[in-house]
Amino acid sequence: MQRQRVLLAFGIAWLSATLLSWSLYRRSTAPQSRDVVHVVAAAQDLPIGKRIQPADLKVVSIDRKDLPKGVFLKTSDVVDHAVIVPVAASELVLSSKLAAKGTGEGLTALIEPGRRAISVQVNEISGVSGFIQPGTRVDVLFTRVFSNGDAATATILQNAKVIAYGRQLDPNAKVDPRDTSRPTVATLLVTQEEAQKLVLAEQRGRIQLVLRNSTDDEVAEWSDPVHAADLGIEEPRKPTPSPPVIRMPDPVQTAISTKAKAAAGGHVVWIYRGDKLTQETIQ
Repeated sequence: MQRQRVLLAFGIAWLSATLLSWSLYRRSTAPQSRDVVHVVAAAQDLPIGKRIQPADLKVVSIDRKDLPKGVFLKTSDVVDHAVIVPVAASELVLSSKLAAKGTGEGLTALIEPGRRAISVQVNEISGVSGFIQPGTRVDVLFTRVFSNGDAATATILQNAKVIAYGRQLDPNAKVDPRDTSRPTVATLLVTQEEAQKLVLAEQRGRIQLVLRNSTDDEVAEWSDPVHAADLGIEEPRKPTPSPPVIRMPDPVQTAISTKAKAAAGGHVVWIYRGDKLTQETIQ
């Protein structure tokens, strides 16, 4: 009798453990309900300046807890916007990567409200050997040579953003190493006043672009122009010529000569030719 009770208790315990284990297993393997949101993503790579069309977009699902700021829930909210930051295929389209609707496409989409885009001529030297690319920031130096041979250089622009180099808008675009041609134009994003300074500087002298660190946005206080004398190389000054010396004739001989010529019936005239004084008689 005692043995039957022990076996019964053991069987009940084993059955309870089996049922509990099965319940836990089913609960852990059952699909969990997800709180997902359908958002807009790029169906293909979208380069800078491209105006988005419906074929460029797709809808993907993402957990609500992973939802980034600035996503779009409908493709109609994205169509006709221009891209200002490259968007890779399957990447979520965010508002921070798009220009305002109606701003056009290409370069015009990169011009911020209240700003202007102006292109300046560059070469191998003024373009920092081609290291200037879209997205980099530069200072602009202006050098003028004066009529006396002296020269001066001043900084007329600081921390200006390069939005295009040649026709290239994408800072991440791959450059063909076999292409030896260099762009001759850099397009800067400036204010109206800064644009006027640049145009005048190109007319009156020579400009040079100076590349800045991308994390350095400090604008220094304006300083006086640097002259040749500040480099210890001053233009030698030419000696001032002495004024011409006019030699006056001897007064006694002049009086005698004048009386003699007057007695001969003529008029005596004194004539200055440079630093020489001559006397002529007019009949």
